[in-house]
Amino acid sequence: MMSALILLLALVAPAQDQAPKLSAGQSYIPIAAIHSLLQRSSERVTVRATLTRNGNPIYIEDSTEGAAVENMPPQDLKIGDQLLVSGWPEETDRGLVFKNASIRVLWPGIPAAPLAVTADQAALGKFANSLIEVQGHLVDAAENDPENWLKIESGNQVFLASFNSTKGSLLLPRLDRGSLLRIRGICTVRPEDTHYVGGFALLLRSAEDVDIISGAPWWSPRHLFELGIAMLGLIWAAHATRLKTVSARFRAIMAERARVGHELHDTLAQGFAGVAFQIQAAKNNVPEGDAVLEHHLDVALDMVRHSHSEAHRSIIMLRPQGLSETTNLEEALKHSIQRMTEGCAIDVNFGVNGAESGLPLLVEDALYRVAQESIANALRHGHPRSLRVSLEYDPRMVTLRVVDDGVGFDPLVRDGSGFGLPGMRQRIRALHGTFTITSKRGAGTQVAAVVPRRGVSLFRFKSDVSSWRSYCREYWRQRGTL
Repeated sequence: MMSALILLLALVAPAQDQAPKLSAGQSYIPIAAIHSLLQRSSERVTVRATLTRNGNPIYIEDSTEGAAVENMPPQDLKIGDQLLVSGWPEETDRGLVFKNASIRVLWPGIPAAPLAVTADQAALGKFANSLIEVQGHLVDAAENDPENWLKIESGNQVFLASFNSTKGSLLLPRLDRGSLLRIRGICTVRPEDTHYVGGFALLLRSAEDVDIISGAPWWSPRHLFELGIAMLGLIWAAHATRLKTVSARFRAIMAERARVGHELHDTLAQGFAGVAFQIQAAKNNVPEGDAVLEHHLDVALDMVRHSHSEAHRSIIMLRPQGLSETTNLEEALKHSIQRMTEGCAIDVNFGVNGAESGLPLLVEDALYRVAQESIANALRHGHPRSLRVSLEYDPRMVTLRVVDDGVGFDPLVRDGSGFGLPGMRQRIRALHGTFTITSKRGAGTQVAAVVPRRGVSLFRFKSDVSSWRSYCREYWRQRGTL
């Protein structure tokens, strides 16, 4: 028992001998008491405090307040060391500052815990040179600046948090703007530290002084912008897919119409030609003097020839060869007019005003169909001597006109009969255009179709929306039946 006590005293005694001692009559006071002392006199003061930040100046703090020690030579100090600081303190607008001070290390200690305050409290300056902890949102960061500072916003205050060197921030995690951070550091009000950004700044010691409480919210302006770009990309992709689908469907319809036209040409049209040949042969073998039989054969032959001509015209309308991917509307109309008026003693005039600027296939098809139907009606019913077809391109609209000098008709009487005129009117109205017919008996006929460019875009958008709604409705109907 006695030997153990002797060994303990032997271990403790050297430590006591190595601890620095104050000289006779010298004592240390709390840092907060220096303010009242300076009001009476200016004298050398000694304080015992903990090192909170190394550098130039160094910062110390006891249980009452913090202070800065300026113009100190480099020393081997560590944060948390217990120090005896002796010097002449001054109370400045930057807080309490020791000058011409000497330092003695008492023993290594534990780093002091920061005082949690709000940014508004720190901006008052009462915590100058003290180790504090503040929460705030990251506003900006300087990655290439030698000080490597962070700009923080907390409530109504904006302040900087900076490192004493670039190395101090190498271990920082990825910080997104808008993230909520908890920051520990020395509160300073020196202009060279605040950069006049806010009423105070925080001097950080290492990357461990920055904690991420929560990441940036997803509704930040940057994320909303990225989300908007992504949505626009998806909408564009869906629209492009829809256009490709519509174009493929349209090409399939055109291919089927061409196939039907070929079938009619090889069957019905050839059949009419054969019947006409047989009637002509029967007429050639009619006995002389049988005028009644010859008359009936002439009537039948005329009916077959007329039906053959109508079938040929219908086949031409079923096979719009001009509307291919390599042919524009102008060339398609020229080809169609030439085929429909071939062999007819009609003066045809076709003209184009303005420059074509890439009409959608849907619009070209509608104008092509209206032109074909108008020309066919003029040839079938009007018996004109001249025919004028014109295309007028305008930045705001496209106009198609078909004018003939035939017998004309009364639009009020003929407008509701058959499928031709209602079909043309429906095609143009579907594109938000206007369709008009001007005619008078004995004065010819004028057909005008005007399609606005803006109406075309609106129609395509509404058509795409309607198609997608139909697709979704059909999809869920099929899912419901499974």
